[in-house]
Amino acid sequence: MAARVNLNLPRSLWTSQDSLRLASNTLASIKLRTGKGLDANGKPFKPYSTTPIYVAKRGARLKPKGGRPSRTGKSIYYEGGYQQYKNQSRRRGQSTDSAEVDLVLSGNMMNNLVVKEATASGFTIGLTKHAQYGFAVNETREFIGLSPDDIEVLMDSAEAELRRKL
Repeated sequence: MAARVNLNLPRSLWTSQDSLRLASNTLASIKLRTGKGLDANGKPFKPYSTTPIYVAKRGARLKPKGGRPSRTGKSIYYEGGYQQYKNQSRRRGQSTDSAEVDLVLSGNMMNNLVVKEATASGFTIGLTKHAQYGFAVNETREFIGLSPDDIEVLMDSAEAELRRKL
């Protein structure tokens, strides 16, 4: 899944470079919105699970911190579930730069959300092959897409660029 934006703008005024600039700004808006804990509909994300879990020390995207070591010592037990794992492993303090649910663990998924294509008629934003698991995340917490506020900013930006060219 990707977010495709089709633009119906005069070809004599709008180029693929204009679409690329607009796409880059839209991508930044999506990442900022996600960091604030808001989905593609402008609603808060569903909270992280509090069901107890074990996280393996080896191969984890984020090295587990806190929690209680398992009997084997190969994993860490978090009674408070993924929510506890994320908070303790990221060492979140009282004041944070992002929402509780910001879809960032290691940073890999958000770093691989990119502009896939930009032409004079539109652009596509999606995930690279290095973060395909993000599509499964998107099914539970929709972040790939444009909120009503994102669309308004996009339209205002395109209008401003067209006015500048006239």
